[in-house]
Amino acid sequence: MAAAVAAAIPSVGKAAPDPLIWASSTSRWVNVMSETSDPTSQILLVAILALYWAMLGSWSQLLSRWNDERAKRDTAAARRDESAEHTSCADMSQDALRKIDPDFDLAAFLAGARRAYEAILRAFAESDIQTLQRLVGPEVLDAFERDIVGRRDRQEMLELTFIRTDETKVVDAFVENGTAEIVVRYVSDVVSVTRSADNAVVAGDPWEIVEMIDTWTFACQTQSRKRNWMLIATEGEQQQA
Repeated sequence: MAAAVAAAIPSVGKAAPDPLIWASSTSRWVNVMSETSDPTSQILLVAILALYWAMLGSWSQLLSRWNDERAKRDTAAARRDESAEHTSCADMSQDALRKIDPDFDLAAFLAGARRAYEAILRAFAESDIQTLQRLVGPEVLDAFERDIVGRRDRQEMLELTFIRTDETKVVDAFVENGTAEIVVRYVSDVVSVTRSADNAVVAGDPWEIVEMIDTWTFACQTQSRKRNWMLIATEGEQQQA
């Protein structure tokens, strides 16, 4: 954007020299003043200089205000585009949810998704394979089991404490080949610490609250009379709170 704005601003500092004012060197500029012996001419020359610099200052202020206003318009337009995109995604997700079930209760689903999020992460931290088998799909279960086995081999223990979950929302939903998938975004604050067999801290900080942002995908068979949503994909990032 900076390049585009700069290209649109007229070049003020590179105006063509005015033959009545500018000279090729400082000495020539002094000579012009000294050669103009008529006081009236000198006054006129000074007046022209004053008018020139006044106009130059006004033009610079005008350009500055124009630049600021254009930046504000560009920012507002970008925000409108972003808002429209988010609204469009939300509408598409709602349409997909209605295809899953005309009576689909989004609030109830999100409440269940929030409970599942915390239960799955606690089961993962506690190496509770039995609970994970009921809540996650084969691929996610395989990845979780490999990590749990690695912790056991290293004789490490993962401590996970939930402080709060700030956000649970649907960001996408669709139905394909009889399978409904709903993508949920979570934002939560946790304390995560990995300890060794002698209780030394291997990773994390027991006094640090960390913000976790996860995007999880849940799936179920649309023809099933009892909908059993399973976690089939995970994607996450971690930020210091």
